[in-house]
Amino acid sequence: KKERKKERKKENMANAERKQQDVPSITRLGSACKTSVTEERYSKYFRDYTEDSEVSQHRKENAKDMTEDYYDLVTDFYEYGYGQSFHFAPVFDNLSMGECLVRYEKGLGEFMKAKPGMTLLDAGCGVGGPGREIARSFGSKVVGLNCSGYQLGRAALHTQKTNLKDLCSYVKGDFCQMPFEDNSFDGAFAIESICHSKDPTMVYKEICRVLKPGAVMTESAWAMTDSFDPENSQHVSIRNGIMLGNSLPEIRTQKHLIECIRKAGLEVVEFRDTVKDSELPWETFLTGRNNCIPSVQNFRTSTIGRWATHFFLTALELIGMAPKGSTKVHSILLEAADSLIASTKADIFTPMFRIVARKPLES
Repeated sequence: KKERKKERKKENMANAERKQQDVPSITRLGSACKTSVTEERYSKYFRDYTEDSEVSQHRKENAKDMTEDYYDLVTDFYEYGYGQSFHFAPVFDNLSMGECLVRYEKGLGEFMKAKPGMTLLDAGCGVGGPGREIARSFGSKVVGLNCSGYQLGRAALHTQKTNLKDLCSYVKGDFCQMPFEDNSFDGAFAIESICHSKDPTMVYKEICRVLKPGAVMTESAWAMTDSFDPENSQHVSIRNGIMLGNSLPEIRTQKHLIECIRKAGLEVVEFRDTVKDSELPWETFLTGRNNCIPSVQNFRTSTIGRWATHFFLTALELIGMAPKGSTKVHSILLEAADSLIASTKADIFTPMFRIVARKPLES
């Protein structure tokens, strides 16, 4: 058992290191687009937070376009800080950030009972990090769906440098209207992606449609907890900061997400706020206050690391070595991190509400 445990740890460390390969240099952050133009277009969605305002409705109606703009802006920054997996995971004292991510991704694969011969849908695949991990660990084929052409290009580039080219493929499309036939997939997963949708019920209905009868969907969702009080101005301010910094039309409650899944025709198997599984606070890697294994990645995502990047990026932009508008984009991400950290003190938000659901056999 000790030998198997050592081998698993060695494998997880190697996989965690792979996620940090081909990280963009700081001088090319934001170079994928006309940064200042896209940043101005993106910011218009958040000039008014009033729930019943026209701007709020505009965010929901244009959630797909808003998300495309956002990830054109921030993908390079995300890869610089997080590697190839853009999500949170329970934090363990003896594991690096990369190892925590790998452990969580494998856990989602186990809920789907992933194995060779299966084809899985990654709904909102980012640059493909979690999908590659699941394909590598379980031998399943993974089809990544994403509305961001830039992220899909990065996903294909990363995959070409692995031995997973026959297992991982990518499709551009809207997960509210998926370009797949009915009963196409043996399982599906969505990691912190459905929060970008204008209506989660639409996504869950599409997932239900493309899953084979009896197949499992697992999601790691962003959600407001029962502690959130919409009449509390501080709570609302924190939530709005998370929305701005992460391109969210709104943030749904845990109860609302479960209702949406059932409304879509899926059977809820279980749900859990996996923040409770974390040995250390889930925001540990955002604050840098931890006893975890030190790494360059841990530093980049810490408070000190983020501000060091911001000051360096400001200097590079002033002398013309970084694209114009890069500092504004990074400011959006700073607000996101500050708001996420603030949400933990009030216990009003979770980035790891894990839901396991199944398509009924009768379907």
